[in-house]
Amino acid sequence: MNAENSWTLTDRARADDKIIFLKDEYEKFWQKILRGENFALSRSADGEFGLMLGKEMHGTDGRNASGGEITSLGKAFLDSLKISAPNFYYGISCPCCDSAAYYWYLQNIKNSNITFSNIWLNENFNAFQKNFAELERDAVLITNWRGKGKTYGRLNVKKHYVVSDDCVKFYEDECAKLIRQIIADFGYEKNLLYVVSAGSLSCVIIAALFKNNPDNCYVDFGSATDLMTHERVTRPYMIDGTAYAQQSCWMFDRKKIDLDIDVVLTCYKRPQVLAQQIAAIQNQTLKPRRIFLYQDGIDGYYKVELNKKILGVFDNYKISATNGGVWKRFEFAGKVAKSPYVCLFDDDTIPGQRWFENCHMDIMQQRGVYVTNACLIKDIPKYPAGSLWGGWHTGNEKTCAVDFGGHAWFFEREYLTWMLDKPYRKKYKLVAEDITISFAASEHGFGSYVPQHPKNILSLWGSIPEFGLKYGTSEVAISLNVNNLQLMVYALNELHDDGWKLLLEENPAYLEEFVSVCKQSSPGKDLHARLFKLTSKLLMPLFDKKAPVFLGEKNYLDPLASSLNCLMTITKFWRTRTTTLTPTDCFRLRGDMRFTFSSPTFTTN
Repeated sequence: MNAENSWTLTDRARADDKIIFLKDEYEKFWQKILRGENFALSRSADGEFGLMLGKEMHGTDGRNASGGEITSLGKAFLDSLKISAPNFYYGISCPCCDSAAYYWYLQNIKNSNITFSNIWLNENFNAFQKNFAELERDAVLITNWRGKGKTYGRLNVKKHYVVSDDCVKFYEDECAKLIRQIIADFGYEKNLLYVVSAGSLSCVIIAALFKNNPDNCYVDFGSATDLMTHERVTRPYMIDGTAYAQQSCWMFDRKKIDLDIDVVLTCYKRPQVLAQQIAAIQNQTLKPRRIFLYQDGIDGYYKVELNKKILGVFDNYKISATNGGVWKRFEFAGKVAKSPYVCLFDDDTIPGQRWFENCHMDIMQQRGVYVTNACLIKDIPKYPAGSLWGGWHTGNEKTCAVDFGGHAWFFEREYLTWMLDKPYRKKYKLVAEDITISFAASEHGFGSYVPQHPKNILSLWGSIPEFGLKYGTSEVAISLNVNNLQLMVYALNELHDDGWKLLLEENPAYLEEFVSVCKQSSPGKDLHARLFKLTSKLLMPLFDKKAPVFLGEKNYLDPLASSLNCLMTITKFWRTRTTTLTPTDCFRLRGDMRFTFSSPTFTTN
């Protein structure tokens, strides 16, 4: 198992009503066989997954394919996933062994009859060997050629068909002929057991035979029959005492979970990030159902216009002529989102490839609001000083409860109604949306959490640190504005007075647990925040109005350079009282967007 691509069931007690287990599934399907039920069980795992994606494969069962294109066998696999009959079952990779394949299969198989690909293997292998040896059924065998003439328990074998070692080549040259022959021989008979152990060909063969005649039992037993076919150990799980032999797997019951996610992106003063953000969303292992865009207006000396090409990516979008503030994207989400889950992003946030998977895995076990920049408050009046942070700023080795968070929010759609019913959006235009959704959720019994952000697995992170630091510390960041920080303190006090309970108030001992899994901010980030705060505190009172917005390319190089550049630019502005902004100086033009200035000159009195 690959640690970067597998999951541990963190809270079995909370998830039990949605979880199925390997041993239980074995008993269910073996009883079906004993009762003589007619059904099909087609199993696909990492090998089939790779072939369907066009990856290079060299399998022990003879699946060989060069990477770069999907073979005809890979295309046939894809077609075999489309059967929706109530007595057709798909065995797939489980999240505890291969989560990327697991989520891919869940999204590409519309049939909700899902079980384990390794149903006959691992902790079930010894039981299978005993049960299969005693099974008495009229059977048709389809195995590797090495099984020809071998004994398969007490089965009454009516005919034994074989395939070669190279599954890809056999499919291209001989598989259609083999299927036609089987149908010609037994296509009209009923209640037969088809024992299929033909490597990656099994999926395609079972699909074809089932479509021809569903009144038989078609089961892919795979390598579980290798001791009979090859008369030797071919897999580690066949050896008693090994970790593979004792492996107990789990997965969610497909009938009890939903995968649909609606995403809402925000475009404001960082349009240069939008294309990268879209690519990151589209590249998720758990694909969103729909993607929306809320573009907030800019009250000032320029506006951002996105062309039809980039707007065409979205299922719907809203372009505001005026600045509505941070709440408007949540209001927009409340109108357009229809999926059970919603994920909103700030315009400086680039998620890792497995962020939705990370949130979905957690929310299946603990309902709540999941964020990538998380805060545990120690003292409201001193906020943000003294608060503890988790998520992309610091990393955290396991999922942690927090007071609130932001940059990315993953939650159940109904939370939007609870949040928007609160009065705070009418009072706090530029802050408090993040704390309000956590407060609203808590009133219904749901907490706020930051999913794991493991140090060496950035694919799980809600914001890749390189980009979060680069984009999030630019001068346009609302959170770095001193006035907004003060408003945030006012809002925190108001929500607290209205009944919002902080975690450390209810459980002071939680502080030690949180600190143990969340490292604190890097010195560079803290230096940047302090320097920007000092700059704003000293120089902004010299202006009769808000400081100008500077978006020079050099300001995105690194946090320290950004702060020093901001300090020098504001100082120059104060001394000259006039700064001329040109499109060349302020923006790097892109092919999918353009910038329009109502005036190229900013002047103060």
